[in-house]
Amino acid sequence: MDAIKKLYLIPVDLGFSPEEGIYSKPQISIIHGIRHFITESASFTRKYLKKYGHPLHLNDIDILEFNEHNRNQAHTMLEVKKMLSSNQNIGLMSEAGMPCVADPGFEVVRMAHEMNIEVIPMHGPSSIMLALMASGMQGQRFIFHGYLPAKTEERKRKLIDINIKSRKDGFTHIFMEAPYRSNQIFNDIINVFDNNANVCVACEISTAEEFIKTKKVGQWKNALPDLHKKRCIFCVSA
Repeated sequence: MDAIKKLYLIPVDLGFSPEEGIYSKPQISIIHGIRHFITESASFTRKYLKKYGHPLHLNDIDILEFNEHNRNQAHTMLEVKKMLSSNQNIGLMSEAGMPCVADPGFEVVRMAHEMNIEVIPMHGPSSIMLALMASGMQGQRFIFHGYLPAKTEERKRKLIDINIKSRKDGFTHIFMEAPYRSNQIFNDIINVFDNNANVCVACEISTAEEFIKTKKVGQWKNALPDLHKKRCIFCVSA
C-alpha cells in the first residue's frame, strides 16, 4: 500500500536561531526527506535548507515561489496544483515564522484540503504569539488584524475603528506593519488611542535587537522609540 502524501507546514526562525536550531531531530529528518517546496522566496529557501544541512544538492531541490507578487496569477495556481498532484511529500515555508499566518500560504493549504492531501503543521516560533505572551494583555480573547492598510488615511480609519472596538469588547487587538512604516504606524497609534490605552511594541523578536515594552499611550508620548526599519508587532487594549 502506498504511503499517504503529506503537505508539511514548516516554520522558519525569526531572524536568529540557537546553535542547535529550531527543529527537533524528527522534524529535521522530515525536512531532509522533502525534495519539493512551495515558498515565498526560492533564494531564501535554498540558503535556509543549506543552513540546516539538507542532503540534496540545492539545484536538485524543486522550489515553487508563491508570494504576494504572483499568487493572483492563474499560471501560479496551476503550478501549485501540479506540484500538489505529484506523488511526493511537499514542504510549505514562509520567510519568517509560521507559514499561513499573515502569509499567503493559506491558499496552498486550502487547495491541499480540497485535493484530500494530509496537512501536517510543525511547531515553531510565531512573532504574533510571542508578542501577545510578553504584552501583559488579555490572552484569552484577542483579534489579529494582520497588516493594516498602507495608505495613511485608510490606516487611521482602521485604527479609529480598532480603538472604538477595544473599548467595548475588552479584547487585545494585534497588528503588524512593514518595517519601513513602523514609525508611521506607531505615531498613528499614539495619536488615535486614548492616553490610558495600553500599547505593547514588540520588535525584532528573538534577535539580538529584541525590544518589548508595554506602556500607556500617555507614557509613550514622553519617550518615542525609533522603530525605523524594525520588524514590529503591536498589541493594544483599552
